[in-house]
Amino acid sequence: MVYKLTVISDVHYDVNRLRRIMPIINSSDYLVFCGDGLFNLLTVRGEILVPTICVRGNCDREPNVMNVADLAGVTLGNTRVLVTHGHKQDVKHGISGLLAAAQAKRSSLVFFGHTHSFYDGSVGGIHFINPGALCAGSYALVLGDGANFTCKQEFVL
Repeated sequence: MVYKLTVISDVHYDVNRLRRIMPIINSSDYLVFCGDGLFNLLTVRGEILVPTICVRGNCDREPNVMNVADLAGVTLGNTRVLVTHGHKQDVKHGISGLLAAAQAKRSSLVFFGHTHSFYDGSVGGIHFINPGALCAGSYALVLGDGANFTCKQEFVL
């Protein structure tokens, strides 16, 4: 099976951009949300037609999102995936904390946010992807066959 994922993070109340990419989200197999804007995601939840994997970010403090986890793990084909915002792994100072979390969870693909900067790279055999900040127009499209995944940064005005 080929998986198509739309990966977003750091919406920060830019619901207009979120709505503009809704056709892209709904043409995917999954939406992966890496935190900071859960309240915004809840605002449009009736418009999202695909399964959503989401975590809470450091700015997600509204009472109705406090029960959302900081880490989420799923399996896509043969790949164990870890989703986090990244603030608890101190990603603004590097990915060593993410690497340790991924190794502890035996994940080989990690999605994160928090830095507002796009990142697509591998360290220690683990693929790390940060879609950048949707509030700045950046998101990622990820395609994979369950073993290998490729990422492309996209933009929305």
